[in-house]
Amino acid sequence: MRKAITLFILCWALAFNASSMGTDFLPFAAIDGGWMSERIPVNGGGSTPDVKQLLKAFHKAWPTQVVQSIIDAAGDNSFYQHDELTMPPGCHGIVYMDCEDFNWAYFRHVEGGTQDVEARACLCDNGHTLFVITFAGTDSKVQPFYCFYDYDPASRMMTPEDPIYKALPHRMWENSTLRYHLGFEYDQTIIVEETSPTGENWYHHYSFTGMTYVYSHTSSEPYDYAEETEDMEEADVRLPEEAELKDEDNDRELYVNVDGVGSENGQWSVWMRDKITGIVTYLFATENTAEPRWSEMQDGNGIKVSIDEIAAGNCYTTLFIPWDSDKIFVEGCPDDRNVWSYIIDINTKEAIQLPTNEGLIAIDPEKREIHMSNYLYHPEGGRYSVERVYTLDGKFTGKEYRIPD
Repeated sequence: MRKAITLFILCWALAFNASSMGTDFLPFAAIDGGWMSERIPVNGGGSTPDVKQLLKAFHKAWPTQVVQSIIDAAGDNSFYQHDELTMPPGCHGIVYMDCEDFNWAYFRHVEGGTQDVEARACLCDNGHTLFVITFAGTDSKVQPFYCFYDYDPASRMMTPEDPIYKALPHRMWENSTLRYHLGFEYDQTIIVEETSPTGENWYHHYSFTGMTYVYSHTSSEPYDYAEETEDMEEADVRLPEEAELKDEDNDRELYVNVDGVGSENGQWSVWMRDKITGIVTYLFATENTAEPRWSEMQDGNGIKVSIDEIAAGNCYTTLFIPWDSDKIFVEGCPDDRNVWSYIIDINTKEAIQLPTNEGLIAIDPEKREIHMSNYLYHPEGGRYSVERVYTLDGKFTGKEYRIPD
């Protein structure tokens, strides 16, 4: 409660300061620090509101000069585009609004401008609408950020959603900065542009599933979706030259590589290549300094962990799960003592750590079981190993067998 009150006072103070300077607009810092705390009503939203309706509702709760510029320029038009538009001081740029086809709107500053904003509305499979808005300022100490909302047609309310950057794969550089782009035209990809301190760029791509956004891949070049063909052979994701092939099925290959992604701490990255298209996908990098989680698995079942906490050493066992094409098994020894084992969904980037410490014995495709080795301590001293059987969701089946010494 005290934290919420403090946040309210901070946002109120920032708004008061802005008002005292002759404007009712909020600085980006107030929005970045407070948007998750407030649901937003959408008057007249109906069953499928367009991007302008949701943008206006957001603007009523969190007003900014740059969004006001879009609303003023577009007026009552459902489609509007104007380059080099002269706006109030510090807000000189390009306005685009399309409520007819792409449900996409933006303001991009040109010389003399200071702020950018981009918004998109995506119709979900359950009849809700996902609203995403991004902010960036050229002269602000606030890092670029974005806000996620779920619009419910029954309540006519937008509810804040956890932003997808919480699922961002391991950064390519320490102290890098992030910027967000909402795709182009028909494409509903979110691109997280990562920039190193020396100006190099990598692009992390997230695809809309019909309900939310999930991580897709990382590339060294952004795509021009307006000119892209249906296949994605233009994708510039290169497999590291020293990458080691670990497993393959009829259509795909799995590789591991020790590279510049935190290599000073012994981190390894995991990659996938499509045999048919040749497209390479960066999956994740290990974090071999992650905190141990063994105490949380005393009931014998696996636990969910972040994709940023995969402490799998050099990933010496990396393979596809035969009966589920979306999942892989990865394990290794990061601490010169225990084997850390994981089941990872390559689409959602959800991971489960198994509560075993001696590694994989076998995967049984017919019974859809995973057999693991785990050492236990004798009450009188010493230790012995047991074989335990798990399901794909990390649950212990209760099957346990003593392994002869």
